[in-house]
Amino acid sequence: MRALVALAILSPAFLLAQNQSLATLVLSETPSLDSSPDLAAWRNRHPTERLKTAAYDNEYESQGLWCAASVQSTRKAFFYVPVGKPGDPLPAREDTNLVRQCRLLALWYEVDDSPDPKSTSAELAASLGPPAEPVSGKRTDGDWGSGYWNPYLLWPLRNGHLVLAVDPGGPLPDPQARKRLLVIARAAQAPRGLSFDWMGEAPKGQPSLKACAFDDGHNNWQDGLIRAAEELHAHLTIARAYDSKLLLTYPGIDLNGANMPTDPDTLRRNAIAHFRAFLAENPNAPEAPAAWREAWRLLVGLPPSPTHFACTD
Repeated sequence: MRALVALAILSPAFLLAQNQSLATLVLSETPSLDSSPDLAAWRNRHPTERLKTAAYDNEYESQGLWCAASVQSTRKAFFYVPVGKPGDPLPAREDTNLVRQCRLLALWYEVDDSPDPKSTSAELAASLGPPAEPVSGKRTDGDWGSGYWNPYLLWPLRNGHLVLAVDPGGPLPDPQARKRLLVIARAAQAPRGLSFDWMGEAPKGQPSLKACAFDDGHNNWQDGLIRAAEELHAHLTIARAYDSKLLLTYPGIDLNGANMPTDPDTLRRNAIAHFRAFLAENPNAPEAPAAWREAWRLLVGLPPSPTHFACTD
């Protein structure tokens, strides 16, 4: 009976039903970032939560790197590709069930129409100590559009950091804007940053790849890039080009004049094959960890991460 009571006390639904504070809920759940449970274990403990499948959502992050989110009324728990080394074996074949291996690396709490953070910040400070207040240009999570959040309070966690902020709904005062109180906790292992593939410089003795030279005027550059990269056996560039073309088949993606591809399954298989080839030939390359993670995403049926190509003069 005591075990059941303890579980109930830690249950988000129980906390909300008993009108417990947001800070109490946050402090009860953020220790989970230390153990980083996989999605299967989390779902077993939170069977009533709604599962949000991976999508391109600038509201949470601009990189599209998460696998899935477990959602209840106040909180989204975000799960990411399990951390693997380039030498670790990838799944032998495509299997969407493997998404259950994704690990908890972030928690996002949100309360609408609650612009006063004083009580929540005071409760958090009582347990976590006084927060830092970084200015806009020094905020580690600026890709959330957090430059105009005010206040913006930051606490270190044993494995990551926690942010409390008020989103006023836009950079200019607007009495009609949706104001939100946000608390966001991220584990240190959560991936960050954009993936770039620079086209202007090539290894010594090889011709340059210039992505902009392949554009047909309608932003259909991937096929030309693939043909040129195949001559150089540039597996990573080929894989990322197939990945970028696969991206265009997903809802909500701006084609920006490009043609909608009609063969996503073939694009996925080709990208996987070239990621595998790159990892086999370059297991210690600086790009290998990102290539391993991207191959894993494709093998379990997840959307590709956005890849940003550029060319130089």
